[in-house]
Order: sequence, then structure tokens, then C-alpha cells
Amino acid sequence: MLKKCLLVLFVLALAYAPAAIGQADNPTIAILRFGPLPNVDITEGAILDVLESYGFISTEENRIFEARRDYEGEHITIYWGDAGFDFPTVNLMLEDALDKEVDVLVTSGATVTQTAVHITSEMDMPTPLLFVSTPYEGGIAAEAACVKPDHVAGVSAALSYEYAFSVLLMQDPDIERVGVIHSTSDAAGRYGAQEIMEAAESLGIEIHTAGVVALADLRPAANSLVDAGVGAIMLPLDSITSSGLPVITDIASDIGLPVFFPSFSAIYYGATIGAGSSPMYTNGINLGRILTAHLNGDVDIARLGIGTTGDLYVGVNLESAEAQGVEISEAVMDEAIAVIETGGRRKLAPGVLAAIARRGRIIPLEQRAAEDQAWLASLHCTDEMIAEQQAALDAAEA
Repeated sequence: MLKKCLLVLFVLALAYAPAAIGQADNPTIAILRFGPLPNVDITEGAILDVLESYGFISTEENRIFEARRDYEGEHITIYWGDAGFDFPTVNLMLEDALDKEVDVLVTSGATVTQTAVHITSEMDMPTPLLFVSTPYEGGIAAEAACVKPDHVAGVSAALSYEYAFSVLLMQDPDIERVGVIHSTSDAAGRYGAQEIMEAAESLGIEIHTAGVVALADLRPAANSLVDAGVGAIMLPLDSITSSGLPVITDIASDIGLPVFFPSFSAIYYGATIGAGSSPMYTNGINLGRILTAHLNGDVDIARLGIGTTGDLYVGVNLESAEAQGVEISEAVMDEAIAVIETGGRRKLAPGVLAAIARRGRIIPLEQRAAEDQAWLASLHCTDEMIAEQQAALDAAEA
């Protein structure tokens, strides 16, 4: 479900140097994440590389920030936050950043981003929020690139249930029934379950759904799917499946079913197979483009649509598979760009290593400015576009 904005030509002033106000005021940003993951490290590194290209940080400062150290640089101050995969810590982390009166929040992942949108939306003057996440499915924004809170912009990680099913069929070509656990109180859960059913119908696969309203409902829901004779569990991306993924994978180990999740990085939370977008280097570059343009005063976030990155990847958690008594097929292993082996060891494919290797290769501003401006221009939302997209959303809900 990739959203595209029409290309609108507009001039980005002061393209070749940080804006004077940005340098004089030493803007402060907070880069926040749910927990330490290799793909998020790559994304954050890409943001730093763009900041260096635009002169906000030096090469030496880039190395300092790479270690996620709070530091007041010559032209910018960066604070870092990591919730350590602890949900209560997310609120504390955001409150701490806002207490520091940061000029911009930069978040990765649905959990931190959803919470940040909720908190900042209640402010009289919301702190600008830039993110890498799944905004439509996660309830962060409406299902349109230009319909969103005025203080929010970012990059949407691609989400495709069709792709997830293609990987499921690589694992088990003869599967006939798939179980779905989803939140009935979360719009993203209802939407995701419907998308899964439509994708399955086109493949002739029978779907059994189990709705939940709280984490305590997960085990009864999973047991009902076992009784229905499903061969695997596929989860939509919603608030309960995201927060309860470790619980679901523990239950799956007890009942011997593999868990598929439409996000590559879900393997780090216990999913057997993650099939979807991974916010790696390209997403970081794109978010860096938005961040530097905002700091330079070259874009109006309220008029900036949500960008998308269409790369889709497969990740495998062999530790979970072993606990579930599942043997991962050779076809899936051939597609996997990241594998968690028994004992928690991580094995990264050459593509991931190549993305890591790009870290620190700074593109001179004169070589990147035109492409950056064109990409930002493609996200510009006019009054007409906003009205058309809102009308389409209203019609769909009628």
C-alpha cells in the first residue's frame, strides 16, 4: 500500500549551507528508539551521514554521535534515547526529551512514534516529529500521504501482506489454513486482518481469525487457532500484536506453530519469519533529507507528505523455529538477509553488510543537493491534494 504524491516543483532556498538561524541557535534534536537493533543502527547512521553532508556535524562529531553519546556540537546538539524494549520506558524517554526542550524529535518504530504523536498532539505548540515507521497501519496517520498531523512528517516502511504470504508459501507451499490474531479495538488490527483475508482469498488459503482486546486474551486466541487446524499464525501490525509479540512467540513454541509478521525486524522480538520492510540505510537517508531541510527552514512540515520506501526483506529466527519444532525451508533461507541462530547469534547477509559499509561514506553536498531537492519536492502537498485525499478517506468510511 504505497502512497505517492505528485511531483510539485518548488524552490528550496539556501540549499548549499545550513541556515544561519540553525547555526546561530544550535538546534537540538532527540533521536529515540524502542531498543537496540542492527537495522535501526544503520538508519541512525544514515541520518548522521546526511547531517555531515549538509555541514551540521563534522567528521569527528559524526564518530562521537555514532556511539549514541549526548553531545553539544558546534552547529547542533543531539540527545539519544533507547527504551530497551520496555514499554513504560518509552513514555519516560519522550518526557525526558521534551523536558530538554528539543527542537525536533526523531523516532523509529511504531511503538515510540505512536506514543510521541499522542504526547506532542496534546501540546499547545507541538514539537516537530520526524519518524521511520508504518504510519497508516500503526494508526499514526490516516491512509493518505498528505492527511496527517501538521507537525508530523517521515518515512513509511513498506508493508505488504501479499509479500508476507509469498514468503509463507516458500516455507509451506501446501498450507491450507492460516490463523490470524488481531486487536479488535485497534483500527490497524481490523484493517490488517482484512488485508490478510483478502490476500489469502486470492491464493485459496482458508483464514481463521481470533480477535483480542488485551494481552491476556492471546493464549485463548492461539489455542482456538490450534483447534481450527491452522498450519501457521500470521499477525497484522497493531498495538497488541506489536507489544505482545514476545508473548505470542512463547505461546507458539508451546503449540508448535510458526509465527509470521509483516516486518523484517520482527525476528528480533521472536517472530519465526519476518517478511517486510526494514528501515535501513535508504530510510535513514530519506529521513535525513527531511531533517536537514526542516533545520534549514526549506520545507514546511505541514505541507510535507509521508514518504515511502518500497524495499522488502526476509528475516529468520532459527531459535524460535527450533523451539516450535519448525524446519525453515531452503527457499526461505536463501531469501533471508538476516538470521538469528541458536543462542541468539546474528548472521547478516552481504546486502546488510553492504548497507553497513555505506556508513560514513559522505556524499559532498554539491553532488547530492539536486536529488535531495527533487525527492523532497515529490512529497509536497498542495491544498488540492490534501482535500482530494481527505475526501477519498471520508468516502471510504461512509
